[in-house]
Amino acid sequence: MMNLRKIIAIGALAAISQLSAAETQLPTTAIYDLGSLDTMTALGLENHVVGVPKQGLPDYLQQFNDARYTDVGGLKTPDLAALKAVHPDLIIITGRQAGKRDELAAISAVKQAGISGDDYWHGLSENVISIATIYNAQDASKKALSDLEADIEATKKHINHNATVLVVTHNNGSLGLREDAISSQLLGLKTAQIPAHVESHKRGTRTFTPLTIKDIAETNPTTLFIVDRSAAIGDTKNALNLTKLKAELAAQGAGTIKVAYLSPKLWYLSGNGLQSVRMQVKEIADAL
Repeated sequence: MMNLRKIIAIGALAAISQLSAAETQLPTTAIYDLGSLDTMTALGLENHVVGVPKQGLPDYLQQFNDARYTDVGGLKTPDLAALKAVHPDLIIITGRQAGKRDELAAISAVKQAGISGDDYWHGLSENVISIATIYNAQDASKKALSDLEADIEATKKHINHNATVLVVTHNNGSLGLREDAISSQLLGLKTAQIPAHVESHKRGTRTFTPLTIKDIAETNPTTLFIVDRSAAIGDTKNALNLTKLKAELAAQGAGTIKVAYLSPKLWYLSGNGLQSVRMQVKEIADAL
């Protein structure tokens, strides 16, 4: 096994690339970040994947349900025994697994993927290139990003920029505002202004803005996009009743709002990858 743990511990990502180049075999990886998984797939690097959280896989990543890939637990419940058995050189995680980071780092090197800051495209590009660098695939990643950017620009030419959008997350009957960089930053769509009386609440480092049907009716976006957390995590009995929601909007005098139900696992469990971002852009554009 390559000694990646010490390298990542001191933050020397460039050193990983140099080490990889010096070895005849590139590092194997277990991936909990589904966006990183679809990026590796887009770059033709899936042969280096040895473990994935199979219960959280969206439809577009179902090829990883194959027996050649070890099931390494849930997105919030990594299977440490399975990880030890497959013994990857690298484990890629997100904030969902951050609480288990020390336990994971005791098994293999850990890289936490994520996008921060106000420039989504810059963060996405850095994320993609950082993964590609580990596998000496920088040129391929830059080409893929260029193609994705061109696809987004082409999409923007054919959408209604007079539209206002509102993106919400549904969870067990409750709705909350969702800050969405795909619609606002990548596609340049205007987010509808929520009423001034709506209050946000802090829970630790996170901010939640609950919305009622009446609040959404007052906001009156051209299109309401819904990410259904309940459906994404398999809580089907509490998944959104779309017919009921539309009826409730109509009862509030907001029946003209177009309601678009986004692919739950793609939007709630995945994202920030070369494939997922392309699909998310298409879903938004197609629904306008």
